Amino acid sequence: MNGTRITSKPEPNGHSNGHSNGDTGVPLDHDMHNGWGTIYSCSGFNKDERTRRIWEDYTVSPARVEGQYHKLLSDYTTQFASFFGGYWPITFHAHVSDVLIPTTVASLILNTASTCPLVVEDPALSPLLKDDPEPEKVHQFVRKLLGWTDLHITTPRLAIVEGIYGCAFGPLAHSSPEWEYRIIGAGPSSFSITRDDFASEDTLLHKLHAAKAQGCVAVVCDLVNASDGSIFPPEFFRMLRNCCDKAQIFLLVDEAMTAIRCGAPWVCQRPEYSDDGHLQPDLISFGKGMAVSGIAINFNGLMIRRLAYQRRDQILQTIRFWRSMVTRPIALPVLIEALGILNVAEKEDWPARSEKIGRAFREFINRRVGGIGQGKEIVRGLGAFIAVDREISKQFRVMAAFRRCSSWARWLPKLNSPAAVDSEAIERCLLGPDAKSLRQALANEAEAQGTTPLWCFVCGIDAIVDDWCRTCFLGYCGTADCKKGFNAHECL
Repeated sequence: MNGTRITSKPEPNGHSNGHSNGDTGVPLDHDMHNGWGTIYSCSGFNKDERTRRIWEDYTVSPARVEGQYHKLLSDYTTQFASFFGGYWPITFHAHVSDVLIPTTVASLILNTASTCPLVVEDPALSPLLKDDPEPEKVHQFVRKLLGWTDLHITTPRLAIVEGIYGCAFGPLAHSSPEWEYRIIGAGPSSFSITRDDFASEDTLLHKLHAAKAQGCVAVVCDLVNASDGSIFPPEFFRMLRNCCDKAQIFLLVDEAMTAIRCGAPWVCQRPEYSDDGHLQPDLISFGKGMAVSGIAINFNGLMIRRLAYQRRDQILQTIRFWRSMVTRPIALPVLIEALGILNVAEKEDWPARSEKIGRAFREFINRRVGGIGQGKEIVRGLGAFIAVDREISKQFRVMAAFRRCSSWARWLPKLNSPAAVDSEAIERCLLGPDAKSLRQALANEAEAQGTTPLWCFVCGIDAIVDDWCRTCFLGYCGTADCKKGFNAHECL
């Protein structure tokens, strides 16, 4: 490896993201990891004047801003629904792994059905309209409405479409391709729907009937595989929607990594997936760059439309019922950040920009690789979710996100960079004349702050070793294999 590397010990636990004052003045850096996709923008919500003022006010007088909590939560809820085309955020969690738990999904469905207009506006059922509520009648009515048995209540399961990323823990970890996750899987294993089940609509429908009979409350799929960027065929998604509708089972699309990044607010809203407006997913799981994770609910979804929600006040009432079960559904600082991200995403039209970013990066990669990748698939994904062949990715000397067993590196560029929509500007900033000065500035800042590059250049986990490359602003995690790969890189 050419170039000088820092060998002196930095201050304890120091890291640098290269952005001490919002934008550094250079339009694009080489951090394509971006916290596994949790960072959409290097300037945060600085460009959203209202949210910035609220945040500044909060740092001075938290109590005063606390008084605005319910208004801010209401603003976020309605703005989210507007931006994401009728999907209302209802649950909030720290991480998306906390979202895809069968009991949580089942309880949410039960709450939505138990507080639907068919119940609350029926004098024979509604606890609000009866002097002597009879909850057992509501329970029986809801079970019949959903087609659920005791299994769905006591031991709910999820059906998952083969290839889904899965969770780091809990029931979905059973299905993970990573052995480290499988050994901590807990809870009922998921019901697997394989690609072979998409051989025909009859085959898939039979499989979904079997899933529901075994206690599955929802089918979970993703449309861009978060491990390797492979695309779920649109014709398969159309078949899945049709069959979920016929089998009367809820459809949940996992968009934790793909929200906003893939050319539409949700991938399932891209033209190739949203051809039939009458058949929409019921639920979306979101997270990562949104600042908070959760489930968004579509009251015109495949199953939920059967619950007869027609008016805005009915929707808001069931959301309030669910959220009232916890003290604060989302912490105030997180709420302010989430609102700011949403405002800037809408103002700068990040979904449209993500499509331009993806096009520019793919053009740059294909031009740079040239004949090396001839006859080989080297780039996958949609929009600004870019998966690059792992060996080819190393040639670009960028920090990328990896799954350990995957042969693909995930590039998740920031969505606010002007250079990211221009393939020639990407060339200059990543590998060309602008790259050296930018990386030198990042290295100088890291030295001044006693920090290091954030991510291992080879495997993508935390870079914790003091020995890192000052020329390329790259580090590694300390394992023998990663050290070997790190030492083999050629500096800019």
